[in-house]
Amino acid sequence: MAKNRDNVRVYGDLDSEAFLAPKGSTLPVALTDPIDPFASLGWLSEDGIDFEVATDSTKFKGWQGGATLRVKVTSTEKTIKFQCLEETPGVTELYFDHGAPVVTGTGATAVAKVDLPEGIGTVERAAVFKFVDGDVVKYLCCELIQITERGTISHKNDDMTLYEFTAEIVGEAYILTNAPAFTEAA
Repeated sequence: MAKNRDNVRVYGDLDSEAFLAPKGSTLPVALTDPIDPFASLGWLSEDGIDFEVATDSTKFKGWQGGATLRVKVTSTEKTIKFQCLEETPGVTELYFDHGAPVVTGTGATAVAKVDLPEGIGTVERAAVFKFVDGDVVKYLCCELIQITERGTISHKNDDMTLYEFTAEIVGEAYILTNAPAFTEAA
């Protein structure tokens, strides 16, 4: 295959987005933004979305010379990392595993109370990550993600407050794309 600059991607156009929904929600099968119950996480940090696949493997060696005869993958982990810039109930619920805010008062006197649990449980969601580069769109659709790590929340006057998450992709996951390298290869 020859080199092709048209296959080089720089994702992060304005329409790029992350959508989450309750576990068990139906994932998209076409390149259309997911609808209710999926909700956007809003603005994400300029660091973008990191997707990592890690494997462990075992080498099987022969007696003669200790030559490697086979390599077997023994485990696979798929993780995704993202940083949310908007402080909303949907974002803080991922971080703290809290319930719905309780609002007292109305209008200018309204106050929301968010009770933080003593212990954080497993936070699970269905997820769709939308990557856009010009006319090329790619969706990473995840049947289930589980939040496994959370970054420190900084409250400074010289930096944005952000909510950093690492999530394990569990179960079915697939990519939808209109990239010509894939659509014309079929």
